[in-house]
Amino acid sequence: ELWKQYQEAFSGLPVVLPCEPGENVRHGYHLYALLVDVDHAGQGRDAFIDRMTQKGIGIGVHYLSIPEHPYYQERFGWQPTDYPEAMKIGRTTVSLPLSAKLSDVQVDYIIDQVKGAFSKK
Repeated sequence: ELWKQYQEAFSGLPVVLPCEPGENVRHGYHLYALLVDVDHAGQGRDAFIDRMTQKGIGIGVHYLSIPEHPYYQERFGWQPTDYPEAMKIGRTTVSLPLSAKLSDVQVDYIIDQVKGAFSKK
């Protein structure tokens, strides 16, 4: 339910939202990740993270792109620059709080702060 609430609340923002699950897909709804691209959002992921942290909202960076992991670089000789789209996605993705323990007041606060971070000034 919270995943869908975020999806609706953030639909007009200049960020890339998660894809809606297909009709015959069972989705875990365990993460809600946004892509915050400076070219579209007017700020980068790290600036967004800083802003949310200042507002008391703990958000996370969960995944580097696979070519950026030292294991794959050492084992296979992969260079992150050979995979520019993977690097871009890895460096622009952020996960919002998603927990059944969040109160309605907390959820509303998160939504308001995220929307405010991308509002035109």
